[in-house]
Amino acid sequence: MRITHLVTHAGLNGVATSSKTLIQAQLDAGHDVMLVHSQNSWIERQKFDGPLEKMGSGFATAPAELRRVGYAARDWGVDVVHTHGSRGNKFGLVFRCAAGTPIVMTAHTRQFQLPWLFAHAVIAPSQQTADYYLSHWLVRRRNMHLVRHMFDVGTVEAATPASQSAARAKLGLKPSSFVIGSVGEIDARKNQIDMVRMLKGLVGRGIDAELLLVGSTRHIAGDAEWSAATADPQIQGRLHMSGERQDATRLLHAIDVYLCTSKMEEGPIATLEAMASALPVLSVDVGYSAALLRNGVNGWVFSHGERERMTETASMLAGDAALRRTVGIAARQTIADHLAPQAIVPEIDTVYRQAIERAGKKPPQK
Repeated sequence: MRITHLVTHAGLNGVATSSKTLIQAQLDAGHDVMLVHSQNSWIERQKFDGPLEKMGSGFATAPAELRRVGYAARDWGVDVVHTHGSRGNKFGLVFRCAAGTPIVMTAHTRQFQLPWLFAHAVIAPSQQTADYYLSHWLVRRRNMHLVRHMFDVGTVEAATPASQSAARAKLGLKPSSFVIGSVGEIDARKNQIDMVRMLKGLVGRGIDAELLLVGSTRHIAGDAEWSAATADPQIQGRLHMSGERQDATRLLHAIDVYLCTSKMEEGPIATLEAMASALPVLSVDVGYSAALLRNGVNGWVFSHGERERMTETASMLAGDAALRRTVGIAARQTIADHLAPQAIVPEIDTVYRQAIERAGKKPPQK
């Protein structure tokens, strides 16, 4: 099959990393792939094993750019276009209306936008995501497909005492501290302010705890609530914000327990990276966390608002390194067992074939 991916996100985030994993898995499966990427983007700089056609675009919804990208995909012989990001979805809408191109869109986030109505198929990584689009009448039920993000554990090393020491030395963290943390843009949606409050709760219990947050801080600049929480004298010197980093997966190894306190997620990819790194995860019930995590076996899931219970669990883990290691190993195995690319690529192939048929075209032979 000849697949064109439109990946509009320029930075390093879950959309970019999950798209990279998908493209590599499709190349490994023998598909022909064309990547249309934002100029100077993270995914543009990545190396892929196998022949990959690449094309840069500013994704301006101007006739000249729409024609340039659309004609390039057509002349290449595309069977299906798969879009990732709102600007890519707009291109998909035009390609469907102008040329009848089969269009698949992945719902990496929840956005009330017109293009979803024009997709021949929409992929939702979690039931929560699917429910949003179905309840808002943006996607017909027959066009909605629940397919989890794939993850190749071979691309991420499991944390070890040596890698933990190295990561902490790089970040200036104390070797003996109990470190909680997360990776992702620091903002109201990801709700890292709850992690700050958990840090205070742990310190108040007499635990020598520190909090590591890896991600952009642009959305919290001038935020009064964030400033007040982080100014608490009890946690001074214990909060570390590294900013956005290209080596985020390696820095995960500095953490003893990974936290996800988001108000809304579709995955999230960073949680999968933590599990693949053999870290125990404490997560609120967002995305497909509840579908993967089993309390006390490979992580813990909490209802929204259960910050105190999450803090109690973190406190228990602070005193039990053996349990942290056992749960972390089980978490990595869960990713390997349930999200292996070779298992999920056929599911996406099925979605593509259905989208091609809905477009009134004949799917290529297998």
